[in-house]
Amino acid sequence: MKRELIFEKRKKARSLHAKGWSCRKIARYLVAGVDSVRKWVKLNESELQTDQRGWEKGKLRKHEQTEATRIVKIRKDLEAENSYFIGAKVVQKNYINQFNETVPLWFVNRVLQENNLVKSPTKKPKKRSRYMQYPEETLRKFGKTVMSADFIGPKYLKGSDKRINFLSCKYLRPMQHGIVKRVEGQTTSEALRVLKEVWQHYPLPDAIKLDNDSAFGANLSHKESIGQLPIALLNLGVTPVYVAPRSPWNNGDVEGFNSIFSKKFWSKLKFNNEEELSVEIKKFNVEYEKYTNLVANNSTLESPRYLDDVESSKLNNRSVEGFGAQRIIFLRIVRRKGEKEGENERGFIEILGREVELPKAYINLFTFCELQVKEKRLRVKVEEPDGKLTQIKSVGYKLKNVKYEG
Repeated sequence: MKRELIFEKRKKARSLHAKGWSCRKIARYLVAGVDSVRKWVKLNESELQTDQRGWEKGKLRKHEQTEATRIVKIRKDLEAENSYFIGAKVVQKNYINQFNETVPLWFVNRVLQENNLVKSPTKKPKKRSRYMQYPEETLRKFGKTVMSADFIGPKYLKGSDKRINFLSCKYLRPMQHGIVKRVEGQTTSEALRVLKEVWQHYPLPDAIKLDNDSAFGANLSHKESIGQLPIALLNLGVTPVYVAPRSPWNNGDVEGFNSIFSKKFWSKLKFNNEEELSVEIKKFNVEYEKYTNLVANNSTLESPRYLDDVESSKLNNRSVEGFGAQRIIFLRIVRRKGEKEGENERGFIEILGREVELPKAYINLFTFCELQVKEKRLRVKVEEPDGKLTQIKSVGYKLKNVKYEG
């Protein structure tokens, strides 16, 4: 509270008290505490203008100075251990664990900034695409266990022209673990190999968010056909969710994880050979899991499913009757065809090499498209302001490379 304001309140409190107002009535009128008012009415004229907070402006109180010293030491200890994660949240959690005392995050940030130990955080814009009806609420409730995956690379070691590629996997809920694995190339077989390896130790998700890379099976040259990866996912009971093309922020969690990997691992360390790289990437994965367990309040699943819980024969099944999941999700922005405001203007989306025409009123809006594999039908929906989905079109899809029984 500004000094001028508190001084004026003290004067007003004395004036009203002299007129016979009770301390409780004055407190309500001035929006102040009753105990404060009782002290104010007893002050003499000189004391009304005295700042009684007990410490100089800009100076830390004694107990805060102790906390600040501890915070700086924790931050420097983490750096000495060559830890990848040394931000304010990590320092805060380590402080609580070491001293069994709480310390506010704003105070940790302030101390680290004053000691030039951290950059000032930048605020990220929220709900930047609500005006486009991005299905945020629908995706937020989509499955208890959700993860995303994306390729990183190619990258190169100094003095070598050999491509180095990675596949990053990021759980979004209920935990927030991130895993990066080396791959021989950005191919379907390598993506499947890594995902199966991850799901030996981490739970199978209900859904996985992917971009439209051909290796992920959503951008094939054969119209109305899906690739090997989505078929394998459906067999495992995992629903593929393909984000809108040219909209990487749709898959922002894994993109953010990729950025952390690049800044704290690839750009920070120097590797003499691929063997060193392999050793360090294992360390990075271990430290990132410790980091998320420390700061993310990860919850546990009651009955998690792992790859070993699914029959291996199902992975190569192409029959709809054997699929554990029955739909594929596509997020698509409605694009324009024809001249704007012209007679031929119309909206359209493209899914699996086929254009689906939509009313021009939906141009530049997001659609949530459900491809029902068993029904051979695509249902195009939009999310309303209340979070509910409204269907705007339904069309048949053949899915030529999928078997239908019965």
